Amino acid sequence: MLVAGIIGGLITLVLTALVIPRFILYIHKKELGGQPTLEDVKQHADKAGTPTMGGAVFVVIAILVSMILALVFRQVSPNMIIVWWVFGMYAVIGFIDDFLKVFKQNNQGLTATQKMAAQIFIGIVSYLIYRHDPHSMLIHVFGWSISPGIFLPVFIIIWLVGWSNAVNLTDGIDGLASINVAISLIAFAIIAYLRGQHDIFMIILAVIGALLGFFIFNRKPAKIFMGDVGSLALGALLAIISILLHAEWTLIFIGFIYMIETLSVMSQVFYFKATNGKRIFRMTPIHHHFELGGFSGKGKGWSEWKIDIAFWATTAGLSIIALLLYFKVD
Repeated sequence: MLVAGIIGGLITLVLTALVIPRFILYIHKKELGGQPTLEDVKQHADKAGTPTMGGAVFVVIAILVSMILALVFRQVSPNMIIVWWVFGMYAVIGFIDDFLKVFKQNNQGLTATQKMAAQIFIGIVSYLIYRHDPHSMLIHVFGWSISPGIFLPVFIIIWLVGWSNAVNLTDGIDGLASINVAISLIAFAIIAYLRGQHDIFMIILAVIGALLGFFIFNRKPAKIFMGDVGSLALGALLAIISILLHAEWTLIFIGFIYMIETLSVMSQVFYFKATNGKRIFRMTPIHHHFELGGFSGKGKGWSEWKIDIAFWATTAGLSIIALLLYFKVD
């Protein structure tokens, strides 16, 4: 299955690298516009109009290629079905959100209530599919198996919604989310392969290949953004894979950057309201804080490349720690 996974990753890399330029050309030819930038993010003013929704390309390619390989190598399983379901349906939510943003040329898209309702529905269906696994009623934490009982569907919903939105917040500068998620997925690929969960391994490599193909055009200066269709899908993918591998706790390390991005926004909002307009960070999510000079506020701030490398290195380092801990205690 190692060979099948590698083949899948190479196919998705090549296909994505071939399709993305045509997708960009189509967006420009039809004058569909691009992702509007937030007024507060003045340093990104030159990005206005850059084509978005590139995530639709790599999500579709990764799902189709992994489906074909699963049929060819007879690896179709309930686990694969739930991954395809979560990955695809969260992409649909993001696609609708992006579609409304692009054609209305604002940053509203779906309302928070609409988005949350859709995410909860997908979480409920995911739980119903997940129950096929005799070990599915347990959550694994540092070698311990905990039975949440009737709270398991609540955990699954919170896990999916939380991590999907966390990756969405991380996708704020060129190339940051695409490679960060690829690094996170490499860690999960190692777990899947060594645990013998070849079905999950095959899907993970397909997505990694697609992300690398996408990064060719998403690196600074980005020619295309992944949009919510990509970021929401990728976050939910990380969440459901961690559950299916019974390695939920590892995502706290592997997904540390996404968690910090989210906590920076939450703490900023809370502090702003509690102190009548004071701020902890210069701007959130926290990658913007570093762009604007960090806590010192001196100098020009970090470049997008410097932030990318620092965040990627953090994810890589913590992923290694997660793997070492996982194989020691689980």
